[in-house]
Amino acid sequence: MFQVILNLIKGFTRLRAQQKLEYQQLLAKKSVGFRTKVVEVKEEGHPLKDYVQLCILTRLRINGKIVYRKVRTLLKDGTVLHSGDKVHIHYNPFHLNSVLLSGFSNN
Repeated sequence: MFQVILNLIKGFTRLRAQQKLEYQQLLAKKSVGFRTKVVEVKEEGHPLKDYVQLCILTRLRINGKIVYRKVRTLLKDGTVLHSGDKVHIHYNPFHLNSVLLSGFSNN
């Protein structure tokens, strides 16, 4: 019985991760993009093969005010992200918790 419950939890986690990937693909097409600074990075696990889920504390400027927000994203395993990096992200203005990390910024 315990093994069945563990398999259900793993399946649910995998399904949620696949939904997040689909949402990130939608963000790539229809979203707002900007540059931000990474304040802190925390790895939350590997829900899918070849992907790692990260929780990133970012510094954002919203309506002229600087705010700090925790956002979550899935990245290909092997992508290195450090505190202090400047990155380009895409997000839905109504749901800022999930973002697409679209690249690193040079400046």
